[in-house]
Amino acid sequence: MSIYSRIKRIWAATWGPEDDRWYFPGGSFYGGRTPTQAGVSVDSNTAMQLMTVHNCVKVLSQSIAQLPLHLMAQNGDMKEKATEHYLYRLLHDQPNSWMTASEFWGMAVAHISLRGNFYAYKMGIPGRPIIELIPIKADAVQEVIQETDYSLSYKILVPTQKSSSAYGEGAPSGGEFKIIPGNKIMHLRGLVLNGFTGINPIQYARESIGQGMASERFVSRFFGKGMHPGAVFKHPLSLSAPAHKNLKENLKKKYEGLGNSWEFMLIDEAMEVEFPDIKLVDAQFLEIGKFNQSEICGMFRVPLMLVQSGDKAPTYASAEQFMLAFVTHALTPIVVNIEQAIKRDLLTESEKKQYYSKFEMRGLLRGAFKEQTNGLKTLVNTEIINPNEARAVLDMNPYSGGEVYRSRTSTTKETKTDSKESDLEGGDQ
Repeated sequence: MSIYSRIKRIWAATWGPEDDRWYFPGGSFYGGRTPTQAGVSVDSNTAMQLMTVHNCVKVLSQSIAQLPLHLMAQNGDMKEKATEHYLYRLLHDQPNSWMTASEFWGMAVAHISLRGNFYAYKMGIPGRPIIELIPIKADAVQEVIQETDYSLSYKILVPTQKSSSAYGEGAPSGGEFKIIPGNKIMHLRGLVLNGFTGINPIQYARESIGQGMASERFVSRFFGKGMHPGAVFKHPLSLSAPAHKNLKENLKKKYEGLGNSWEFMLIDEAMEVEFPDIKLVDAQFLEIGKFNQSEICGMFRVPLMLVQSGDKAPTYASAEQFMLAFVTHALTPIVVNIEQAIKRDLLTESEKKQYYSKFEMRGLLRGAFKEQTNGLKTLVNTEIINPNEARAVLDMNPYSGGEVYRSRTSTTKETKTDSKESDLEGGDQ
């Protein structure tokens, strides 16, 4: 193998299309990244160092992670949880031996938010039930290939082992690329432009994210380098090095520290003292920072109040509208995307006619007991659900007679009708 071929292999095995280095061959060949106009290199990993991006991804990931995911079965007009189906446990409880469902779906949303794609390997023998869903590291997927028959294949870096190495028997020795057929992969996509691969949102928003990272670094370096003196002493003469050192030590010893904050300051030798204002955080700088935060939050469809940004506290009415918009425009598209991907990738053609997955969106009200109980009361009184179904939402046991759909209105009408009939019967006698 030539040196050039080895370099190409190392280059290809280091990153894939989910890393922005993939799109800049010149810079990546030398091991670097092409910087943004702000002078900061941005990719899906470094973007998380900006707190606005970190908070947005965390809000989306944790919001979906708290929602229970059920596999449902539809028999005629009746719908019920398919708890006996082999997929129910994988989707609702534990997709694999080391991850909970909350961790798995939270990771999936984080991958889609930062890279546009999430991949999971369907462990099991073809034609038999899936045993586990194994998440695949995004950088390991080098290419998604659309074959001539429009089916998909995945070029994935798979770990391999040697029988012996310098580190002992069975030590890992890197990996090799394998073509995995699409029927073995569960693929969740974000925004799609080519029809089969989600685009990397960080790649498209790298300039805005780079601006935010550059601003944070500028502020950190400003304070880190100590370029903000508390007082400036002006001496009318040019002091020698020893004299300058002695004067500085005396002033420091006399006036430095919290304990000397109310001491009188006496200055001789015609010296003057000034206490400069820090002009760094001016109005324009703050406005640029706020605009940058709003741009990034807009990309993720996350309200500013959820990332603790902005200087105006929302009212109850505005906060309610923000949360409604967040659920409608941010969470619901993610939920629908995952539900449909599960039906496409995990169910057989015969199972698709009967089964489907459904996130329990009422999980968002888990911490709001008053709103949850008021909503359940409305549903019971309008005969949409029965009391036992409402109790099941609250993890309470059913009671005898609670399966009857009977609202207060229907009960009152029935009571009045019964009393009238009794009066008539009594009059006849």
